[in-house]
Amino acid sequence: MASTTDDWSTNIAEVRDDDVLIRGHLLTSMIGKCSFGELAYLLISGRWPTKGQAHVLEAIMVSVMEHGISPTTTVTRMMASYGNPIQVGIAAGMLTIGDHHGGAGEQIAGWLREAIAGVQSTGVDRRDEIRTKARSIVTERRAAREPIEGFGHPHHDVDPRAPLLIRIANEYGVYGDYCLLLESIEAELEAAVGRRIATNIDGVSAALLLDLGLDPRLARPILMAPRTLSLAAHFIEEQDQGQKWRHVPGSQVTYTGPQLLSTIE
Repeated sequence: MASTTDDWSTNIAEVRDDDVLIRGHLLTSMIGKCSFGELAYLLISGRWPTKGQAHVLEAIMVSVMEHGISPTTTVTRMMASYGNPIQVGIAAGMLTIGDHHGGAGEQIAGWLREAIAGVQSTGVDRRDEIRTKARSIVTERRAAREPIEGFGHPHHDVDPRAPLLIRIANEYGVYGDYCLLLESIEAELEAAVGRRIATNIDGVSAALLLDLGLDPRLARPILMAPRTLSLAAHFIEEQDQGQKWRHVPGSQVTYTGPQLLSTIE
């Protein structure tokens, strides 16, 4: 019989009378025995991770959990000042994640994957070909006057999270083709412009996402999942500060429309 809109199918989890089966593993067998990173990797990939994969994924999520007063936290705090419930504030903050704030990792992962797909060599030759690919990316983007997403940061000369994550990936055996391509692009970019334009959290998280064997569409959720707790903290702080009706001060608003033309009588 053909399925209808009443039929549901999932290979993620099954709720049982006495337990929950998640990707073939009983929830009760994991509580207190596996890390958040392990279960997160299992859920989003369908595979049980190595210790290294789980550790790197968790490190990424720790690195993006909090970043001060930013678009996400600003909007969440505004919602708190208007008297909304906490879930509204968190949801509103999450909706600021887009191409220009927090969400660029998805696009970066896309073109990194496309670049590596064209690499045919293996072994030492493969690493040389990846470095050559990095040089061509920088040359082509600069000739076209196109920015290279994943490099530079408005608040940090060198995003302090990026080199730490690269080091952790190396230590735990996750560093692969995509991290090599990213670091090679950074080196070629520095050689081309004469100064370092360091990779940022969007770039390194995109490369690590791919070296972890995960879907590029997960780039934004991997940032959003830990950021929800950060937004909860900002929402509660705003409430505790007693702020009411956050808004842009009139002194910072410039009217650019026509001056008074007439009055309606």
